[in-house]
Amino acid sequence: MRLTVRRMRFAPPALALALVLAAPPSGRAQERAEADGVGGPLAEALEAHQTGDYGQAVAAYRSAARSGREFPASARGWARALAATGEYESALEALDRAAARAPDGTDADTELARARGRQLYALGRLDEAEANFRRAIEGRAGDAQLARLDLGRLLFDRGAREEALALFDGFIDFYNRARRLEPAELRAVGAALTYLGARDPDLFHDAVRAFEEAIAADPGDPEPRIDLGLLFLDKYDSFEAGPLIDEALARNPSHARALLAKARRAKFDGSSEALELAQQALETNPRLTEARAFLARLYLELEDVDEAEAEARRALETNPVSLSAWTEIAAAAHLRGDAAAFAEARDRVLRLDPRHADLYVALAQVAYRTHRYADAVAFARQAVTLDPLSWPGMAELGLNQLRVGDLEAGHATLEASFEGDPFNVWVFNTLDLLEELAGFETVESPRFVFSMHPKEAGALSIYATALAEEAFDAMRARYGFEPPTPISVEVYDRHADFSVRTVGLAGIGALGVSFGSVLAMDSPGARPGGAFNWGSTLWHEISHAFTLGYTEHRIPRWLSEGLAVLDERHAREGWGSDVDPGFLAAFRDERLPSLERFNYGFVRPAYPGQVQHAYYMASLLCEMIETTRGFDAVLAMLAGYRDGLETPEVVERALGTTLAGLDRELRDYIGTRFGPTLQALGTPEAGAPPGPDTFAGLLMTAAEAQREGRTEEAMRSLERAHEVFPEYAGADAPILILGHLRREAGDFAGAAEAYRTYTALNENHFEAHLALADLEQSLGNDAAARETLERAIWIDPFHLDVHARLAASHETAEAWPEAVRERRALLALAPADPAEAHYRLALALHRGGDARGARSAVLDALEIAPNFEAALDLLLEIRGDPEGRR
Repeated sequence: MRLTVRRMRFAPPALALALVLAAPPSGRAQERAEADGVGGPLAEALEAHQTGDYGQAVAAYRSAARSGREFPASARGWARALAATGEYESALEALDRAAARAPDGTDADTELARARGRQLYALGRLDEAEANFRRAIEGRAGDAQLARLDLGRLLFDRGAREEALALFDGFIDFYNRARRLEPAELRAVGAALTYLGARDPDLFHDAVRAFEEAIAADPGDPEPRIDLGLLFLDKYDSFEAGPLIDEALARNPSHARALLAKARRAKFDGSSEALELAQQALETNPRLTEARAFLARLYLELEDVDEAEAEARRALETNPVSLSAWTEIAAAAHLRGDAAAFAEARDRVLRLDPRHADLYVALAQVAYRTHRYADAVAFARQAVTLDPLSWPGMAELGLNQLRVGDLEAGHATLEASFEGDPFNVWVFNTLDLLEELAGFETVESPRFVFSMHPKEAGALSIYATALAEEAFDAMRARYGFEPPTPISVEVYDRHADFSVRTVGLAGIGALGVSFGSVLAMDSPGARPGGAFNWGSTLWHEISHAFTLGYTEHRIPRWLSEGLAVLDERHAREGWGSDVDPGFLAAFRDERLPSLERFNYGFVRPAYPGQVQHAYYMASLLCEMIETTRGFDAVLAMLAGYRDGLETPEVVERALGTTLAGLDRELRDYIGTRFGPTLQALGTPEAGAPPGPDTFAGLLMTAAEAQREGRTEEAMRSLERAHEVFPEYAGADAPILILGHLRREAGDFAGAAEAYRTYTALNENHFEAHLALADLEQSLGNDAAARETLERAIWIDPFHLDVHARLAASHETAEAWPEAVRERRALLALAPADPAEAHYRLALALHRGGDARGARSAVLDALEIAPNFEAALDLLLEIRGDPEGRR
């Protein structure tokens, strides 16, 4: 196995470790192996411990220790088994009892000093822990090398970096001198090398080798697999980490550290399982401070600040000096805007470890996840100032500099970061992306700067700039606020590039993202045709720019998303999320989250489709507030968040109710608005067919009648299905199928009416828009046909036939500005006959009174085709224009 980065695989360097696996073990190493239970009398206890039967392991080790047998292995094992479930004080008592039963002539206190130190370390009694580690080392206990690693870790966490790194560096010589190392010693070598890797990243390869040797030396021990899995995860390789962690859990399904490692991997992968897995780890060891701190971070990213702080403080009950717990408390205080609590927590961390850059790395990460990008830049910069070798801090700084629009500084920072940590896939991918972005074309409008791929910019910018300016004007009037301008909009022709811009990795499911006055989104060419409406997506992201700016980036996600979807609905008919049977079924079955846990639906969905349901539910909440209290109530909410209030206070001050009361209002609103549809959905019983009068039953009846050629009956069932669920806009919507059947039957007016209804609900169905345009034209509704084709452009602006039809229709209507726009779009799409395209543009410009533009366009046509007769005639006509306009 090798540490990998996207499209780059590092060949293992010449290892500084002299491998001598074939050599026989020394006598002392063999004795220690037997004493620790590998094949010796304690094998049963060790097997119970490794497989998670901690009660049996404790009993077996205790029995041996009380009789003085297999000392010190029995005593150490007894303490380890108790510690596995968080019984640290009991472990200390066990060590005292075992020491009293130690064989005569044994320096029991020295041999058990490291075991004692580990329990004290877990309890935050650092001075006592350090003293015990030093005693084990100085007394040359059998586990002195393991104590050396523990001491190094403790010193590192207290800011004594140079002394700690010197201890870690000694493990290279230790490895090279030894003829054979025990599995635990190989693990210690690997762990030491991971610390040294910050200065020399090649040493991570050696760490991998050491952990692999530990696995080979004791295949039954889950610990080295967890170590190696976490190393891969720390180096951004979830793919390699996964099997190792799963193998550890196959051996011991209740291993707290393995469950926490799996939770960390789930978080890395964006899986909602992270929360549950961390809770499972705490079921085994309720006092695992790392798991408590990890849970606190998850809650912070859900913007559940109270629960986050509660988890962190639970960690402090075990270890009052936990750096990770105090870090999460600092982050919670920052999100609350509690400067005094933040300073107290920050100072606690820095008193414990004056060089703890991870404090500011964590603060930057939480700030990023809660949309406070300027704060993220400031915190990450503090991390790098505190420790110039904080490569995670430098990566966070660079990535967030890009998010606030400082591309030049961000690029330079990421280059430096990658030099120090060439395994960071997020940084590597982003540097790749920046090279591509440098080749994008820039298009400016009064308040926007667009970056687009050159192959798309010509056609896309014609519509994007106009729509963006329209959105800005509409939202400035709506919110009474202007975000900083110019707003930068990056439009990516490949979804993977947009994904990298957003999170550093390919695979994100979103269409757009707003960092405030920096927006990024998929181009319509990044997805299959008709996959989404790029116009409504752009409007949505511009809405975020306004609400983030209004609240100084303090708006919770649910409100920001709800308002953005509602703003889409105000912009164009059919824009904005629509209701589907799954949402109503979730409402009926009480699976929608309460408002107190609203963000969970966005970040930690409990069932497939819940993210989409969360967007729609949020939009309904905003719609309800605007409908029942007026938009001033929404603005009052935004002002409350800007002023640093938390959601319960915002709701009480702006809406005059409690959060629970607002939740009841929303459910009543949904129940009333969709009452007939909810009734038509019914309450299906498992395995039972839907009732004939239910929505599903009517669709089934229609489908069966259609298959059997009973078209009239099918249409009646479809009409009834549409009546009971008139807002449904899925691909199998009854009104869409009804439109198809009416068109096939020659009822063009009825078909057009059906398609009008459907396209007013579904913003993404390109074919339905084209079908409606055809019908409108055939019915003589030319203006309606043009309007429909223009709506289709928000789905696919690269369709030559749509632009050609629109151009011809606008010319017929003598709408010359619109005709010129379409002719320019056609020209930008590289038509098969560019001379003809230039000529048609010249003609539209001339008819619209732009003689100068017409002359330029016709000359372009003649440059391509010098003998183009119609173009020559037009040039003469333009030159003969007596007014010489423009």
